[in-house]
Amino acid sequence: MSSAGALDDIADVSNVLVLGPSVDESVDIGCKRLLRAGDEEAVLVVSFMLSPKQWVDSWIERVGDLPEELVVVTTSDAFTQPGETEDDLPDSVTVEYLSSPGDLTGIGMVVSKYLERWHEADREMALCFDSLTTLLQYGETHSIYRFLHLITTRISGADARAHFHLDPDTQDKQTVSTITSTFQAVARHTDSGWEVKRR
Repeated sequence: MSSAGALDDIADVSNVLVLGPSVDESVDIGCKRLLRAGDEEAVLVVSFMLSPKQWVDSWIERVGDLPEELVVVTTSDAFTQPGETEDDLPDSVTVEYLSSPGDLTGIGMVVSKYLERWHEADREMALCFDSLTTLLQYGETHSIYRFLHLITTRISGADARAHFHLDPDTQDKQTVSTITSTFQAVARHTDSGWEVKRR
């Protein structure tokens, strides 16, 4: 077990599963460390836990300057705080809305669109998916598994890096094992720190 610095050991891995509590400061710090492990010019985050403004504020607090292009994929107004509008966001931030967290086709289309665009522009890119915990509330494990197999293959093919959050305490061991099998590395956070393992 160790500090967030242990995550640097998997900084070059295309697809990482991050296991830890859904709301946890140390996990959030680790998330931003993975996203900024290189010289990323473009970042895409699928966020079902925070509104776009909350996510941008979290980035600024943890990291500082925003990347040249930041795309936040979320559900329509589901987590928007009273008074929040897209006008509150910097010009470098784009928001893409989905009908629901269970819209796997929509998620895949948006992610693929930006992967293709950024890959063609030869941009360094990183992705965060927060979280699979929410996705599993809307779909069957086998459907999520197939989706992850497809999306992680696309991410690897675009020379991008991505990590996906999952709270293991909300799922049975078989589900966690099935989901884990689609990833190249696993970073687990507990009260003792980070445990990192390549697969």
